[in-house]
Amino acid sequence: MAEQAAVEKLQLKPGVVAPFLSNFTQSTDGESFLFTHLDMSAKNIEQLNKAIEEAKEVYNCNLSGNNIGDPSALKELQNLIHLDLARNKIKNVTVFTLDEAFLNLKYLDLSNNKFTELAAFKLPKLEYLDISYNKLEKINEGWAGHPTLRIVKSIDNKFKSLAPFKNMPKLESLYLANNSVSTLTGCEGLTSLKFLHLRRNKIEKIEEEGLPELPALEYLNLRSNKIPDLENMLRLFSTYGATLKDLNVINC
Repeated sequence: MAEQAAVEKLQLKPGVVAPFLSNFTQSTDGESFLFTHLDMSAKNIEQLNKAIEEAKEVYNCNLSGNNIGDPSALKELQNLIHLDLARNKIKNVTVFTLDEAFLNLKYLDLSNNKFTELAAFKLPKLEYLDISYNKLEKINEGWAGHPTLRIVKSIDNKFKSLAPFKNMPKLESLYLANNSVSTLTGCEGLTSLKFLHLRRNKIEKIEEEGLPELPALEYLNLRSNKIPDLENMLRLFSTYGATLKDLNVINC
């Protein structure tokens, strides 16, 4: 019980972070040893501060399931490759739009938070981004796609079109279930997209013209949309039939 009480009152003071570091190993340059993992998930942390720099060498950081509102202090963790901030109360994601921050980050989970706008993420090596369950609808004017993203999850937001996800030449999987997408048009520049998940959206027809070129598309999930007839399906096969292997239209 005493240990539980300590967790409930956990504050990021000097020395608090260190016990949660693990995976002691040699650095990549072979000149020192360091801890590569920090796991402080579900510790009721409300605010990050300078004490987080005790983990400045880590590659993997799990801070999911806390009450963090601003992750800006994490910018000092420049070795980060994997960062999990799911299930927090993050409203400010500006730190992920800075040119000099998180230059090695490949995996970022911001699902189940409180920010309201798709930010102009920089993160030059990012491959995986989860922004699901944030009720996002607004798009920052600086966002114009991303050159390295391979997987994007944006489940249960409020996007009305595919336009926010265009111009991502390496994107392979796009998860957009439970949004308000009403058209397949608008997602140019997705030359590597194989999997497109659009379950429970508001698509009522497949346009005769203007469908994007998706030369690698293999899987399309349109389950629980409002597509009325096979004529619309024929338009899909006419455009993507050469590569499409799996089409789900259950409950349309």
